Parts: sequence; C-alpha cells; structure tokens
Amino acid sequence: MLTGLNKSILHTATDSDNVTVSSELENETASYWTRQHPASIQAQVFISVIIGILGVWSTLGNALTIIAICMNRNVQTKCNYFIFSLAFSDLISGLIASPLWLYRRTWGFLHWAWGDPLCKFFWFADESTSYCTAMHIAIFSVWRFLGIWRPRSHERIRRRTIKIILAVAWSLAMLFGGILFSRLYAVEDRNINDPGGRWPSCSIKTSGSGVDTHLIYYTISSSIFMLFPMVVIFIFSAMISSEFICSTKDKSEIRRKKERKAVCQLALISLSFLFGYAPMTAYVMWTTRAPQGKYRVDYWINVVCYFSLRISECLNPIIYNASCSRLRKASKKVLHLIRNCCRRDAEIDFLKHSPAPRRRLVVKTCIETGHKSLDYTIMGISTSPGIAKSNTTRQ
Repeated sequence: MLTGLNKSILHTATDSDNVTVSSELENETASYWTRQHPASIQAQVFISVIIGILGVWSTLGNALTIIAICMNRNVQTKCNYFIFSLAFSDLISGLIASPLWLYRRTWGFLHWAWGDPLCKFFWFADESTSYCTAMHIAIFSVWRFLGIWRPRSHERIRRRTIKIILAVAWSLAMLFGGILFSRLYAVEDRNINDPGGRWPSCSIKTSGSGVDTHLIYYTISSSIFMLFPMVVIFIFSAMISSEFICSTKDKSEIRRKKERKAVCQLALISLSFLFGYAPMTAYVMWTTRAPQGKYRVDYWINVVCYFSLRISECLNPIIYNASCSRLRKASKKVLHLIRNCCRRDAEIDFLKHSPAPRRRLVVKTCIETGHKSLDYTIMGISTSPGIAKSNTTRQ
C-alpha cells in the first residue's frame, strides 16, 4: 500500500506529466495550423525588384505606343486599332494588377490589410485584361488571315466595325472575367492544412463550396475565353502560313513584302501571348484541382508563371514598333518631343514635328504678338518676321 507521502508524490508527478504532454500537443497543433511565409525577406525583395522593373518597362512601353497612335493620324489604321487596344490592356495590367499582385504575394501574403473591395478589384483588373488580350489576339489572327485570303473584302471593312468588335470584346472580358469572376474571391485567414491553405490571404473563397464553384466556373470561362482563343490563334496562324506560301505567284513583290511583315507581326504577338498566359492558365487549373499540395512549390511556381506574364507584356511594345515602320517613327517622334519638352527651344522642336498648317499658325501668332525669341529659320522660314509673314502668306 502507498503511504500518504507516496500518494502525494505520485499525484504531483502525474500532474506534471499531463501538463508537459498538454503543452507539447498545443505546440504541435499550433505548428500544424499556423502558416509562415513561403519566401524569405531576401526573396521577397528580389521579387519586388524584378516585378518593379518589369512593371515600369511595361507601363512606359505601352504608354508610348498609345501616345504615338493618338498623336499621329497616319498610324491610326485599322490594324493599329488592335495594337492600341492591346497596349491599353497591358497598360492597365501593369499599372493596377502588377503592384497589387506584388503586395499579395509578398507582404500581404499572410494577411491582406487593404480590404476585401480592393482584393476583388485586383481580380477584376487581372482577369479582365487577361480575357481581353486573349480575345483580341484571336480576332487579330482572323483579321490577318482575311487580309491575305480576301484582300478586297478585308479593305471594305469599316473602321467603325473594328471599333464595335473591340468594344464587344472588352465588354465580354469585363463581364465574365471581371464582374462575375471577382465574386469568387475574398480575403480570408487561411490555415496551412485547410483547402487553399497554400494560397495568399486574398484568393479563392474556401468557405462553403467556394473552391468547387471556382473550379467549375474557371474551367468553363477559361475554356471559352482563353483556351479557345489559343486554338483559334494556332489554326489561323497555320492557315495564314499555308496561304502565304501557296499564293505567292499571283502577287506583286510589294504585296508579298507587306504580307510577310503582317505574318511576322502576328507570329511574334502570338508567341509572346502563349509565353505569358499559357503557364499561368495551367497553374490555376493545377492548383485548384490539388489544393493540398506542397506549400513552397506552389508559391514559386506562381511567381515564375507571373514573371513570364510580365515579360510577355514588356515584349509586346517592342514587337509593335519593330514590325511597323510608321509606328516606330511615330514613337521616335514622341520620345524626341518628351526629351526636349524642358529645353528653352522646345517651341522650335515642337514646330519641327508639327504639320505645316500648325507651323504657319504659330509663326503668324508670334509675329502678331511680337514674339522675338522664336527662331524663324526652322523648316525654311526666314529669320525676319516681315519675311516670315510674307512666306506664310505665300504658302
């Protein structure tokens, strides 16, 4: 039999063992449910630098393309309407989606502190521009094929028709890729072993049947607005190549050269699109079907896919200008004006790159107001205000 002292010692030992076991279980449970950031501070800084560089490059390049098309009527062609709309889509993505994605994947990964509306707005901008870009390039491939296959029918298409087609594409993208799609996302405190526990705080809803609903909707919408355009691009690119090779005998050298440039432009834009959007589409389909995968692997796959998307949007302005000499000249003119905008002779530089009627108007205004600092020798205008006035009248 145990004495009273032995019973007391045994009871104390049992209580201490229970406390130790209980604390160990609590620590194991905490480590089981608590998430840590999958990237170190150094890795987050590296991601920020890369995304910052690519974002600035994409924004400036696409903004330059937009300004060049807006300021020069000779490049406002039917083809460049597509280029303008594509550049505008990439500009929105670079200005809005890129900074929000950076915060979402770095400092806002564990806790999104900017509210649920801004989270939904990120997905609205990101998916709208993705769907819009895919539809634009698919329509552009059909447009290029029609220009080679039926040139006369291609030329009869009005500018207004192109604008309506692009407006419909934007409307569909904002409805199905923006408004409806953003409703499937929310800000949640996620546990690592929950469904979607490896995703950022601003991600797919996991409450209720959120993951299953997203999977069904994304499968249908991406098949229509992403995969189907990719198939269209592939088919019509092959048809354009076949038509271009087989029908060269009945066309002049100038016509063949023009079509060669069109084919090269479409090929480069299509390859850039596939390089940027195919990996991200594949990632989303994979991660929603296997939400219990490896934590860090999922994170870095998404980062690499987003890098390819941003690189694609940086390459597009280069492709636009490299494949069109008139657009390239217009872009150089815009850069020249920007470079000289703060110079004392900015007005002279402005006149050099202005149409003749505008030059005559400015010279006439300067003569009437007694402007003495203007150099009238530019573009064949005399230095004497009286002679300049007579030259202006004679013109």
